Amino acid sequence: MPRLQSGVWKHYTSAVKDGGQFLIDSVDQRSQAVADECLARAVYATSSPLTLADNIYWKKFFSVLRPAYCPPTREALSSHLLDYEYDRVQSQVHETIGKAECVTIICSGWSNVKETGTIIYSVATPVPLFYKCTTIKQQTHTSTFIAEELKDVISKVGPQKVFAVVTDDAPEMMAAWAQVEKAFPHISAIGCTSCGVQQLFNDTLATPSMKTVCRRAEQVARSVREQKILAETFGCRQKTKINNTDNGTTLTLPSNSDWTGVVNMFNSLLEGQNSLQEMAVSHTLNMEASIREMIQDEAFWKDLSSSRNLLHLIGNYIDYMKRKDAVLSGVVDMFSQLKNHIGASLSESVLHSGEQKAIMASLDRCQEFSIKPIHAAAYMLDPKHVGQQTLSGEQINSAYYVISNLSHHLNLDAGKVLGSFARFSAKQGLWKGAGIWSSCQHVSASTWWKGLCSSEPLSAVASAILQIPPTTGACDQIWSRFCDTKVLGALSTERAQKLVAVQTNLHLIEPSDCEYAPLESEEEKKVSFQSETQ
Repeated sequence: MPRLQSGVWKHYTSAVKDGGQFLIDSVDQRSQAVADECLARAVYATSSPLTLADNIYWKKFFSVLRPAYCPPTREALSSHLLDYEYDRVQSQVHETIGKAECVTIICSGWSNVKETGTIIYSVATPVPLFYKCTTIKQQTHTSTFIAEELKDVISKVGPQKVFAVVTDDAPEMMAAWAQVEKAFPHISAIGCTSCGVQQLFNDTLATPSMKTVCRRAEQVARSVREQKILAETFGCRQKTKINNTDNGTTLTLPSNSDWTGVVNMFNSLLEGQNSLQEMAVSHTLNMEASIREMIQDEAFWKDLSSSRNLLHLIGNYIDYMKRKDAVLSGVVDMFSQLKNHIGASLSESVLHSGEQKAIMASLDRCQEFSIKPIHAAAYMLDPKHVGQQTLSGEQINSAYYVISNLSHHLNLDAGKVLGSFARFSAKQGLWKGAGIWSSCQHVSASTWWKGLCSSEPLSAVASAILQIPPTTGACDQIWSRFCDTKVLGALSTERAQKLVAVQTNLHLIEPSDCEYAPLESEEEKKVSFQSETQ
């Protein structure tokens, strides 16, 4: 129950006329507190505005439900009620982390303004829980500072149960990896795979040939959009082509901050290609000569199509790794597929040979950033990949080292663990039958090891490694909440952090019946009613 401040809570009584009779309703101090707590939790969980209870329509709704109930003000929702809910939820977060057998620290940072930055820390249990948020000055945003912060979080969570740290691709983050691994030799520090592929996308977009295609595409889209007659003509032609419906293509500009902005612009032009070409040959439309010439140039559309295909290919891999079901063991396979697809797409792209070599070099850097020995170990331990020959000899040896290292950390006999791994790879012993292999298609690899192979020495190591997430996606989702201008504009930084922590973790922690204190029984209500009427 939230702390009751002196002079704040009252015994509310209200008389309402219904059918010619006056009904007396009252809300005692305890009921008021419980109702406020439940309302506050609902507001936070649904990311509703804190001014909700001040809205006249909501006030009317509350008065219909319980005339005597006085909902909390915005000030109450952003102060002591938020403090109570934050403490309650964080207590559950620490309890959940305490019960977890193995966890991963996820860390990602952003610059808000010139002088300050924000670093978010999540703990995957494997459910990614918001742990804390740090606002720092840019001059302190060094690898040493970040390494000390990470080591502090690891120490508080429990070093024995932390098996990996996942960060974004900021140079300061990457420089902190060695310091973390030196302090905790059993922990692997790795980079966010989606960040690595995003850098590949950015490098592709930055090539001179691709920049030229983007510039010309934007010139066409902007020219048609900004001239009223051209925009209306294009819209009418598009509607006519699809049976007079209102679902015609609208030319877009690259406004999105992610990879889809440029690709959506390319798509809108390609979908409206026929309409634009018909407009370009019309002598009644006032169109710039350079734009008219560009639209009539078949080479422009060929370059636009091949560029769209290449960027869309890379962008799909970014989204693939951001999916909630993305796993560490899938990173090796993903890069194998990406390398094959990139090679085929580059041969048909607008990029010249020098630029194509630069993109392949960028892909190699991306792969070096994204694949570490722990990824190779996860790939080899995932039952879905047994028998597939993708790893190099060096990667296989590095995977053996990781498995042996974690065996020692878990106080297991490394020889027995590797012997168990040999039987698993050869499909002998426990893994001889076909049924156990078909079951891995229906559960996560970690669950498969813990549920069906728990008797094997390798089980503890395998289940721990296979729970490690491949990206900082959990932090990205939290950051999107911080970017809500309504939240950040209305609250102080400290209050905004508490609100985001509550909103995020309420969705991840299963509610229990004990969270909701029982209200008055019917007998108690009768006694209360009688005392009010006497």
